[in-house]
Amino acid sequence: MSSAPSISRQSSLPAAACKHFFLDISAVLAKVSRVRARAAWSWCLLAGLACRSEAPEFDETPPVASVHDDEIVAVSQALRPGPISEPKLLPSPLASDSADAAAPPVITVDELMPEIPLDACPATMVHVAGGEYWMGSARGRGAADERPRFLTRVADFCLDRYEVTAELYARCVESGQCSVPHGSRSTCNYGRREQHPVNCVDWSQARDYCTSQGGRLPSELEWEYAARGGDEYQPFSWGAEPPDGRSCWKGKHSCEVGSFAAGAYGLHDMSGNVWEWTNDWFSDYPWPKPTGKSKVLRGGGWSHRFGKWLRTTLRNRTDPEFWGSHLGFRCARNAKNAECPFGLGEEPGVCRRGVVEVECKNPRKQFNGQRCALPGSPECPAWQEPVPGYGCVKKPHARPRARESQASAPDEALSRARSPEYDEDCRRNQPRRPDAYLLKGGTHSARNRYGKELGCKNRDAGVGWNSTCCP
Repeated sequence: MSSAPSISRQSSLPAAACKHFFLDISAVLAKVSRVRARAAWSWCLLAGLACRSEAPEFDETPPVASVHDDEIVAVSQALRPGPISEPKLLPSPLASDSADAAAPPVITVDELMPEIPLDACPATMVHVAGGEYWMGSARGRGAADERPRFLTRVADFCLDRYEVTAELYARCVESGQCSVPHGSRSTCNYGRREQHPVNCVDWSQARDYCTSQGGRLPSELEWEYAARGGDEYQPFSWGAEPPDGRSCWKGKHSCEVGSFAAGAYGLHDMSGNVWEWTNDWFSDYPWPKPTGKSKVLRGGGWSHRFGKWLRTTLRNRTDPEFWGSHLGFRCARNAKNAECPFGLGEEPGVCRRGVVEVECKNPRKQFNGQRCALPGSPECPAWQEPVPGYGCVKKPHARPRARESQASAPDEALSRARSPEYDEDCRRNQPRRPDAYLLKGGTHSARNRYGKELGCKNRDAGVGWNSTCCP
């Protein structure tokens, strides 16, 4: 009498089903951030262990079915929270397709990752997956106002693929939701170049357009994060290569949007074409200001002749009522179901800024959650108080410290000195102004006024100085 056939372990999923499943899930994972993909990858690792060659339900000599210790360790490590890294699937043999193979299970994106829907952003925008990010430049690098760099977290958000065009802005004007741009100079695009970025608009006009589209202007943090490719930290939006042939610059006017290849996240013209308004008031890092005098500009423009102006960490600012043919914008909005790491800010749809760590300018100081201070110092100075999202903020009616009083004094004396090493550059680019001079002292606006009174044109500028070409 023969013994009853033993029952071996069946594979958890048919081989063909596993194969199709992994092909489907690969396409899904390519569209989500690495942070949120970790959970799905871990699920895949467990599923991969179940994908074995199909065995007959009854077998005289069943194979030994076991999970190796190294596989268990790998799965355990994949599930353990830790630094983000590229996922690695465990090796798992897949049987070839056959006519008898069961149909693959139907698994939708929402079932796996409902927090990242496929329609997280409108079709005209790109989905920028958030994450941890060091904003600014490290010690000894970049301009002074790009330091200290600080570690923060960015929520998923949507950003216009292209700068807002003159054609799109004209539709908003026709609807009565936007006002006509300023100026009639030939380099202003409204009514002239429909597919060029709209320019000659002030900050309020840019804000009103974005509001009419259900969006907002991007924060300075969002802009830099998107331009640099998140944790890729690219010096230009396309990478490290020089701007020639990759951006609209050194021209006589702007270019059509999308004239050059896309950079990080599939965004166009983040470096060059026109400077772009952001939502933030200019402030020293790491915190923004609740109010101020100047709004932050980013990205560089078509008129620049020096590549440094197109760097993704470079900051610029101006009065929100200012406008020019070098200045435009693009819109942003929170991605669907996005969660703000530090909570919502005071403005609708804007995430509150948060700071995890700061590379303090003075190595003897440490970040205490609000500011860089010597060990044992109070959280904020006596005349300031901590405000969520803004760090230490001046108390109402508080007496300002002496250094602040000095900062509000009239501009210090301006000076002008010859810089003949740049004469050749002036003769080539400003033939009517062949002599180069260096203007120092005062504010940037004061130096601009001084240069204009002398009949000079700026050839370059930096913190505390303007290089000019003069008659």
